[in-house]
Amino acid sequence: MAARALRRRTVTLMTGTVLAAVASTAPLQAASATPAGGTRPPPVDCRVTPCVALTFDDGPSDYTPAVLGALERQHAVATFFLIGPHALRLRADVLREGRDGDAIGDHTVTHPHLTLVPPARVRYELETAARQIASVTGHRPTIFRPPFGAWNAKVRAAAAAAGLAVVTWNVDPRDWQHHDTRLIERSVLARVRPGGIVVLHDRYATTPPAVPYLLRALTARGYALVTVPQLFATSGGMRPGVVYRHGPTPENGRVEHGAVS
Repeated sequence: MAARALRRRTVTLMTGTVLAAVASTAPLQAASATPAGGTRPPPVDCRVTPCVALTFDDGPSDYTPAVLGALERQHAVATFFLIGPHALRLRADVLREGRDGDAIGDHTVTHPHLTLVPPARVRYELETAARQIASVTGHRPTIFRPPFGAWNAKVRAAAAAAGLAVVTWNVDPRDWQHHDTRLIERSVLARVRPGGIVVLHDRYATTPPAVPYLLRALTARGYALVTVPQLFATSGGMRPGVVYRHGPTPENGRVEHGAVS
């Protein structure tokens, strides 16, 4: 009898230890860790919550790590539209963007004004950059930003054939022209509204220092910082060849005002 009682007590103790171990690891399995040591926020419905998508063009560059560091410290995400050869040259930065949960889009090979070149050149620019980016990330991009924001029917047709939604913007601090960090900050905050898509560049030294302040200020105003695909995720998603200028807002709850179909 004493031996059977001892065996039952041993089994009970072992079972309790296993259950305690499972309970202690369950939250870790459910969480999605970021390189900054936090967890990514749950999905946001931008038809209900005011959202803003920060986007960065022309990278990656030597200034991209500073932007990524600021995003990581605030546990925030953004969208990066990459030049294909830059992605091949700075692969570690592209992979870091992916690990952080940032969205990665196509920004051509040579950054031409696509409305001024033949259709074959447009197709080359989009397809080649998409392949170059995919060779780094393992995933073909599904969003595309035309250089200079220039698009027409020819560009849209090429984007549709390549499986790319076209993304422009409705907030432009012109950081490519005004190399002044404080001016960039003031310009974004003066213009931003719910559903906004902000265009910035991670190729200029004066832009990364503005990012930490913008993240804090936008969060303080109640904005959720999302990627471009997240901006449209609960309102029908994004379609190849469609042009998106801004996302849905809690006021209208729709995409149509920001899309040209």
